[in-house]
Amino acid sequence: MDRTAYLERANLLLQQGRPREAEEWARKALAEAPQDDHALSVLARCYFNGRQFDKGIATIQQAIAIDAGQAHYFYLLAFGHYQKNEYETAAKIITNAIAMAPWSAEFYGLRAYILLDQVKLKEALESANEGLAIDPENITCLNARATAQNKLRLTDDAIATMENALEQDPENEFTHATIGWNYLEKGKHKQATQHFREALRIDPGYHNAKAGLKEALKSKIPPYRWLLQFNFWLGNKGKNFRIVFLVAVFIGVRLITAAGKGNAEFENIAMVVGGAYLLFVATSWIINPLANAFLLFHKDGKYALEPKERWNAIAFMGCVFIAAILFGLGVLTDSDAYLGPFLVTLSLCIPAGHMQFPIRLRGNTVSQWLAIALLVLGVLILPFALGGIPGLEALFVLYIIGFVAYTWSSAF
Repeated sequence: MDRTAYLERANLLLQQGRPREAEEWARKALAEAPQDDHALSVLARCYFNGRQFDKGIATIQQAIAIDAGQAHYFYLLAFGHYQKNEYETAAKIITNAIAMAPWSAEFYGLRAYILLDQVKLKEALESANEGLAIDPENITCLNARATAQNKLRLTDDAIATMENALEQDPENEFTHATIGWNYLEKGKHKQATQHFREALRIDPGYHNAKAGLKEALKSKIPPYRWLLQFNFWLGNKGKNFRIVFLVAVFIGVRLITAAGKGNAEFENIAMVVGGAYLLFVATSWIINPLANAFLLFHKDGKYALEPKERWNAIAFMGCVFIAAILFGLGVLTDSDAYLGPFLVTLSLCIPAGHMQFPIRLRGNTVSQWLAIALLVLGVLILPFALGGIPGLEALFVLYIIGFVAYTWSSAF
């Protein structure tokens, strides 16, 4: 086989969703011609399809260094940065690609998705429409337009666009996943589940459909469904709005509860507001690991969970189980010695249910470092409290400070 045949084989395997096998054939082509920019672009696509985005970006940059006149290479580079949530960088690169090849509808579709994640909904809709003016049947642009219309509350238009996309290609997993997410955002988790399952029937390894199916299955739990709708609403408002909103709600609740302390007539209202806020915060912290625990025992959900999510669910349930034992021992022995360890272990279910697994000692976020510190402190507090060892108070103070820092760092 010659180099062209190797790359044709690699492209065929990519279409079949087999990026690792495709990578082997792309490497065979590069073994014959290490400076073949087209072969490098195919290898980059193999990396992207295998979710190795850093390798994909580095590889397509090599192709661009050899031939900077290929607009498609810049499109692939923008795609890699988009997948890493580096939206500003991706936006600049795809704009350059469009300037080089303004006739490519696919480029406008990617730009529309970048704009969607930047919560620039009207601009995203305009970009999708520009692409559809070039190619009315472009699936990426149709899906981007449906998503933008859905988020802009143009429900009838969104449905018409989704129906159009399905007519163009009823066996397209990308379209079914997009429709699933749109239904999920509307709170219609049953319809969403059907489309995510259809997407996975077409491509069992499709990551976006797996993620959507998990959310749809978790939405069977009413509190999770309500919080998901709230997150969709908040997510569509942009990062700055989210920060201001969360801080404003916190300050508002604090002011109302403070006012209730000095006013007997206002006291009941303050208690209700404060209680509702605490219930909302507590629910928002525990509902995701609790829902993951639910999926562990679900016939479909257990296959959709990522390894990290399985460990989060197991760690969450482990903390709750140990806390229940400590509570039971405290009741049976009528001893206050178990109260502190019970509260600490119960609170540990929050960082345990959200931290990254497997635990590593480098390259962690602030939240991850705080979660690790809380687990270490929690393990230390148990023998100190139950054995009556001096120094327990200091450990408790450190734990409380760390827990507050963890909740705020995770929120932002």
